[in-house]
Amino acid sequence: MSTQQEPARQGDGAAGSGAAGSMPAGDVPAGGSARQGSAQQGTKKVFRLTGPVVLWWAWVVFAVANLVDLAIQGHDRTSFQIAVGLVAVTGVVYACALRPRVITDADGLTMLNPLREYRVPWSRVSEIYLGESVQVHCSAGATASGKVLHSWALYSPRRSRLKAEVRGRRWDRNSRSRPGGYDRLPAEAREAVKQHPAELMAREIQGLAQKARQRGAADGAVVAGWAWLSLAAVLVPALALALVIVIG
Repeated sequence: MSTQQEPARQGDGAAGSGAAGSMPAGDVPAGGSARQGSAQQGTKKVFRLTGPVVLWWAWVVFAVANLVDLAIQGHDRTSFQIAVGLVAVTGVVYACALRPRVITDADGLTMLNPLREYRVPWSRVSEIYLGESVQVHCSAGATASGKVLHSWALYSPRRSRLKAEVRGRRWDRNSRSRPGGYDRLPAEAREAVKQHPAELMAREIQGLAQKARQRGAADGAVVAGWAWLSLAAVLVPALALALVIVIG
């Protein structure tokens, strides 16, 4: 887990005050704070929000319980169609909830979206912006133009950021509304807990990119590809469901 540093405060054009905005590289300190969804293994870190993961496991419990019930009690065509439908929805939930994440390592970042994945060397990460989701702005390389990649995993709706800001102001005004232990935290930690998790993750990713460029990160191409396992998880059950319905 990374050592926490004081996040830069956002002004006009930044992802503060509830408005979708930007976080230019120069405004973000090198480093960030440990937070929900950031897991470190050696030099590898995985960034994701906890909500989609909870949704995935809740759906798995629901789907398994219903499939077991259908296997025990349902032995007709309708039961079979429902079972195939549950598997089809499971594939969609996997692709949209469990799979998306951003993985960083010593050489760059890997962005996993539901059906696409991208590998970006640190030298090509020019800026991290925070709009409705975390956006990775890639600089132009020797053989390719720049591009903007939107992370499905690290979303940050304007309303959620506004709520976080309002909650933080309420904590500053009224000590009774503060969570336990809040007053014992260092100043930078108190600022961090008042922000949206995606905002904090974006800052840490930007800090990792800055550090890598300072070390002289090697140049490389931005590589995009299809997520074949995710595509299969969505399309195969969907086709099977369509076939079962047509035959039925």
